[in-house]
Amino acid sequence: MAIDDKSDHMTGKGFAMSENNKDEEYVDVYSVLKNFESGSNEPVRSSAPRREPDAQKAPEMPRYHEPEVKSSNGGKKVLVIALCCAILLIGCIGVAALTGAFGQGGSPVATESSQESFYTVKTSSVTSVEEESSKEPELTFEPTGEFKFDETVLPKNVKETLDGQILAKYVLLYDVNADKVLYQKKGKEKCYPASTTKMLTAIVGAKIIPPETVITVGDEIKLINWDSSTAGLVKGMKLTFESLMDGLMLPSGNDAAYTIAVNAAKIYTGNNDLSDEEAVKIFMELVNKAAKEIGCSGTHYVTPDGWHDDDHYTCAEDLAKIAAYARTVPLVKNSVCKYEAEWDVIEYEPSEESSVSQSSTEESSKNESGSSEAASTVSEEESSGEAEGSEDESEEEFVYKPETLYWTNSNRMLNPDAPQYSKFCDGVKTGYTDEAGTSVVCSATVDGHTMIAVIMFGYTMYTKYDDANRLFKQGFAAYGLDYTYSNEGSEADVGF
Repeated sequence: MAIDDKSDHMTGKGFAMSENNKDEEYVDVYSVLKNFESGSNEPVRSSAPRREPDAQKAPEMPRYHEPEVKSSNGGKKVLVIALCCAILLIGCIGVAALTGAFGQGGSPVATESSQESFYTVKTSSVTSVEEESSKEPELTFEPTGEFKFDETVLPKNVKETLDGQILAKYVLLYDVNADKVLYQKKGKEKCYPASTTKMLTAIVGAKIIPPETVITVGDEIKLINWDSSTAGLVKGMKLTFESLMDGLMLPSGNDAAYTIAVNAAKIYTGNNDLSDEEAVKIFMELVNKAAKEIGCSGTHYVTPDGWHDDDHYTCAEDLAKIAAYARTVPLVKNSVCKYEAEWDVIEYEPSEESSVSQSSTEESSKNESGSSEAASTVSEEESSGEAEGSEDESEEEFVYKPETLYWTNSNRMLNPDAPQYSKFCDGVKTGYTDEAGTSVVCSATVDGHTMIAVIMFGYTMYTKYDDANRLFKQGFAAYGLDYTYSNEGSEADVGF
């Protein structure tokens, strides 16, 4: 019972003290304000009588309920109180503004007092955008035309003549300016593209890699087949992407195709740790995406170089669409119209094998002779062929590393010395495999009017060019344009 009585007493006492303290605290503030208004430095004490805490007595009425005294001091009181409230209000607004500026939905406000915070937010925002852009940016490819077949442009007798003279199996003539297919033979039927595949490889690569980008040739060139056409690339060779494009399109380098594919995939994904196989797979997904967006309905590619695979196919109409798109890509268009190109190798990246071999040789020489001078002597003798022990030399030392690369175009319509030469030809790509036969996708321009001829599975390596020239001659003639394509002006070889 004693404990209960003490508990009740303390509870009552605590309540009384709380009420009285509140009252005294208010009176003190009131007194301070009054002292401030009077200009006195002396503390003003409350005149309210001090009450002992007693839970049984009701608290007295505080002094601030006394009748107001009208005087000049009253206005000062109101002014001071208003000033205090204004200061508190401004402080609250400032806090709210800062909270809003850096809240979830707010935008940072640049002020002198918040410059550091502002630029921190701005930097983090930019970083997030860069991080987002590094996660496989979206590539888009717009169709270049409708490619509708117009049977009225070429007269019936001309088409009958072409039917008898064109020897290739899959053929199509497309008028770029008019966006019309003028002639076709099995244009929508499935065929194999061989190296004409490289048109799409070039398009996708150019979409990802800037021309001046320096590319280092790596182990990806080992993915090509042993009898592939190559650009003579060597592991460790550093080239600009622009020069690599020429290596792809002129000599039809399969090594250039894989180098572009692997590097483009790594740049696109921002992942340099991709294996060559993984990178090629990603690149080919982009290639097939590009084909579909360009408007190809019968195309599916597996490799970047066009090496035969039963699941790697296209059709003449799709190839015309791809060639038309390739001509809209400046880097590709500039490359495919060249007959020859010459590029200096920027430098060679030291290979790990040769570095290890060199350090091992030096260490061995130091152990045997006790000096590095002997190692230098041995190295000079070996390089001059006077020393024995060539069996221990690294295979890397026997790889020819040219300082300059020189290529000529496999398209004979661009070769001024070839009988198939056409002064109007300005691209695009040849191809050959046993399964695909010999083929050429070429473009020609007369007085600003451009046409594309697709010749797939030609009769021979050379008659495919004759087929293309026949198509161009009749196609341009329909618009009153003269396609006298040879330098001598004689085209008796094509039957006209």
